[in-house]
Order: sequence, then structure tokens, then C-alpha cells
Amino acid sequence: MAPSRPDLPSSGGALTALLLAVDPRGLGGAVLDHPLHEQARTFASLVRAWLPAGAPLRRVPSSITADRLYGGVDLAATLAAGRLVADRGVLAGADGGVIVIPMAERLAVAGRTAVCEVLDHGEVQVARDGIGERHAARVCALLLDESVDDEVVHPALSDRLAFRVRFDGRTSEELARLADESEAHPFGTLVREARHRLPQVTVDDAWSVALCETAEAFGVDSVRAMLFALRGARALAALDGRLVVTESDAEQAAALVFAPRATRLPPPPEEASDDTSPEQHEPGEEPEPPPPPLEQPDEPERPEERRDRDDDSAQPTPDSGDLLRAAVQAALPPGLLAQLLAQNRVAGVMQGRVGEETPNLLRGRPRGARSGLPRGGARLHLLETLRAAAPWQRVRSTPPRAATVARGTRPQVAVRREDFRIRRFIEKTGTTVLFVVDASGSSALYRLAEAKGAVELLLAESYARRDRVSLLAFRGQGTDVLLPPTRALARAKKVLAALPGGGGTPMALAIDTALEQAIGIRRGGSAPLVVMLTDGRANIARDGSPGRQQAERDALAAGGRFASQHIPALFVDTSPRGEAVARRIAESMKARYVVLPAADAKALGGLVRTAMQMAEGRP
Repeated sequence: MAPSRPDLPSSGGALTALLLAVDPRGLGGAVLDHPLHEQARTFASLVRAWLPAGAPLRRVPSSITADRLYGGVDLAATLAAGRLVADRGVLAGADGGVIVIPMAERLAVAGRTAVCEVLDHGEVQVARDGIGERHAARVCALLLDESVDDEVVHPALSDRLAFRVRFDGRTSEELARLADESEAHPFGTLVREARHRLPQVTVDDAWSVALCETAEAFGVDSVRAMLFALRGARALAALDGRLVVTESDAEQAAALVFAPRATRLPPPPEEASDDTSPEQHEPGEEPEPPPPPLEQPDEPERPEERRDRDDDSAQPTPDSGDLLRAAVQAALPPGLLAQLLAQNRVAGVMQGRVGEETPNLLRGRPRGARSGLPRGGARLHLLETLRAAAPWQRVRSTPPRAATVARGTRPQVAVRREDFRIRRFIEKTGTTVLFVVDASGSSALYRLAEAKGAVELLLAESYARRDRVSLLAFRGQGTDVLLPPTRALARAKKVLAALPGGGGTPMALAIDTALEQAIGIRRGGSAPLVVMLTDGRANIARDGSPGRQQAERDALAAGGRFASQHIPALFVDTSPRGEAVARRIAESMKARYVVLPAADAKALGGLVRTAMQMAEGRP
């Protein structure tokens, strides 16, 4: 009697580990969302244990250099041997196994590029320092997202990994239970059988269409995500001993892959009309009788044969897309669901960038080396200089040097001008958030209170990120710079306490002043982000005369000039239902338009942080 098949894990995290062991190359890996050390170690150990015997497990620090990842010249061996000796990199050494990258949000550009190339092609190509080699590097990547504040794993990395695992209580308990040897053994056998069965698993075209429609409904525009969902569904079928993907496989795969990537909620389903009921029959016509049941065989049917027979008859139905959408929406985390609901009130596209990284030769985070001379403050990178000189030692050696080696004395390394390498750094530009607040009218008190609270919250968080905050208020016939760019929280509180209000709305003048201040901030080496809080009801023209029509025309013209400077901006409409003229002014400025009629300081601060991430090119 064949041993009973163990039940698959009920939590998404434990099930993800099984799927990665079944198809590590096709699914790429997973982003582990803020795991504890023990949780990350258990997850990685399980995936490795279920892979073929001898699969390596490599830990890759986020500060690793490109030559350690790709491989290159083994400096010590080359200098000792007097000839070029190549060194296999970390990625080639992890072929067929798992790489774990802690603090993946801080992985340098060279590291991101190397990991992305390996996930795309499954091999490492080394063409540098006289080396031309190609090594297999079929790895399953586990990225530990330990981000704080505005850090985030780069989209290029997360897009190439099928899953994102959140370690709730049930997931942690199930992973700990599976880590027990008595529990892991039956799943090891199950995974081996599933890997052998996977190439034979087929997917009906209708399921592919349903998965694509589900991805579109939730705003998942990545082609890789749709491929991951199909591969995940095939892996689930293989784990269950079937050769055909069924409805449950598609639902689970869609929930695991699409839910963490969702950017919007699908529209509510439309009620079906009476004339669209399936299989209408003419009056007096009776439906065909169902086919007679098959005769039972003499011997009991094995479970594998029964699953295969049932799978052959499992076909998608017209309601399959609704079922997949329901499965994905049920898998959305509560925080993400609230965020998607809030996004329904946001429109527009923000142009410009904040917080960009700029190259620097004197200060910042190390970013390798480049060819050059150590002058003008640039610092020599000794190891990279020796690495550049090492491949040429045999060519540069002379007979006297060879005789010196024969006598046993230590040879000298011949270093020339073209071998010099200098250190290279990357410095992140600080951001200055410029609040432009409408202080006119009877509701100014509430808007100013929101701005004061948001400024204080952002200042409390800005010191570590080198960010600053500035505040402008406009009312009557002018604008006042109440708070110049600063990181001093005590000074800001004193100025904010005496902030005045009341009067008309000189919108055009406010936009002109904001543009002038933002250009000055940019010239000073900081990246500006303009946040306007107003109901959009401009009633003071640029020349100071009252009149709504002229004031709106002047505001639109000022918005066009603002857009020409490509400065990122967030336009917060504080009117009860959103003003059409406010939206037009935001569009003229190329600003992100948000309707926020009853915001508090915390909500406004969250919007500003989101705007900063969007202006940095993040999701």
C-alpha cells in the first residue's frame, strides 16, 4: 500500500517554500518581508533541504562588490604564481542552490545588476581583466526586506521574484513545524516527485486568459507576474500529483503572486441579465441526457489515476475570472487594502525627481573604483590598482626580475600609470519639502493646523535622511516665506505657532513664489518637492485686482511656467468635493492631484512621504 500523501501547508509562506523547491529556476525566489533572524534562517534552510542533495546556500551581504559576485582575478594566487589565475564568484558558486541577501533594499547598483542578470539568464559571464569565462548560476534568490522609513527593495529585483512572504503567526508556526526532521522528510519525497512531474503538467488556455484578466483587474502590469502565476499553478498541480491545472491551483497561484503586487481594486462585478443565462433551450425541446457513467474496473482505482481522470474533465467556467479576483482580494493584507481604497482619490502624474544619487570622488557611500590618477582629492584604491596590474606581470617581467625570483627573494609588482584606480562614491542628494499653504478664508485655521502638524512630523523624521522643510503661506495680495529651509524642529515650532490667516487667494503669485523658491533650493544642492494645500478657488489676479476669471487664467499660466522646470509637486485639494479648477491648475503644473477634504497631520505626512517615493522613481 502506497504511503499517504501529506496535506499541503495552509499558510502562504510555508506553501511558497514548497513551490520554490519544486521550480526554483522558473519562480526565481521570494522577498521576505521584515523577517526575524530565525524566521529567515528557517525559510532558507527548508528551501535548500527540499532541493536536490548538495544544493549550496550562500549568504550575500548587501555591500558585496561586483568582482565578488561575478568572479575575476584571484589577486593573491596571481601574484604568487606569476600568471593569471581566475576566481569563481559567489553567484557561480551558488549554482543549483539558494542565495540569501540581507538588507536587500541597500544592495548597490552593481549587485542589483548581477542578481538580475543571473535570474534572467541562469549564468554568469566574466569578460574583464583578460578573463573570458562563462559559468552556470541557476539560483533561487531570497531577498530580506529590512527597510525602514523610505527605503524599499528595488523594483527590478522584486519584479523578478514570484512571491512576497509576510511572516504572520500561522506562517511562523508552520515553518517551525516543517523544520522538524520528521515533518520535512515526507515533503522532501513529495517535492522530488513534483519536480519530476512538473514538465508534464499542462494548463488550459482559458486559465491563462483568466489569470491575465485578473492581473489587469488589480493593476498588475508586469508580464513576469503573469508568467509566475502560470508557473505557480503548474507547481501546485505537480505537488498534488496531477498533470492538469485546476481551479484551486489557479486561485492559489493568483493569490500568492498578484495580491502583493496589486495597485488598485477591481470594479464591482456587473449583474448578469436574464437573457444571458447559459444553455437556453427552445420551447418543447428537452436537453440531451447526460452520458451514462463509466463502468467501474475490477481493481480499485489508484489515487494518481483518479486525480488524472478528474483533471481531464476540469475546465474553466465563465465565472472563473470572478473566482480568481475574489481569491486575490481575500489575500490582500489589511494595510494594503486600505491603501488601495485611498488611492481611488488620487490622480495625475508627478514629473521630476527628488533625492537622486550623484557620483562623488570625495565623500558618500563607496561604489567601487574607476580608472584615474589620485589627484585633486581623489583617493587611490590600492587593491583595485594591484588587481588591474596583476594580469600583465608576465609581459612586464624582465630577465633580472626572473633571476631575482630564482634566488628566492620577493619579486616586485610592476605598476604603470594606466593601472591606477581611484575610489568612487555615491552621494544622495537631500530633499527639501516646500509647503505652500492657502491661508485665506474662514477655513484657513484648519488647513494651517494640518500643515503645522505635517511639518513637525516630517521634521522629526528628516534628520537622518538629510531632508529639510520649508513653509510658504499665501493670502490677500502676497505670499510670506514663514519658514526657510531648515532641519531645526524647535525653530520651526516657534514660527508655526504665529502663522496668520485670512484674506483672498492669490494663486498665481503663490505658484510663482513657489517656483522661485524651488529653483533656489535646487541651485543650493538640494532636491525640491512642492506641496500645495488649497481649495483652488483663485480670486486675486497677479496684478492684485480681484476677479475669479482673470485669477484662474493667471494661475494656469503660472502652472505652465512651473511645469517647464520639471519640479515634482503634490497638489492637495482641501475643498469638500474637489474643485474642477483645482484639478486644471494641478494638471498645468504637472503635479500629482489629491482630494483630501478632511485630512489630519498624520494623513498629510503620509501623502508627502508617498509623493517623495514616487518622485524618486519608486512604486
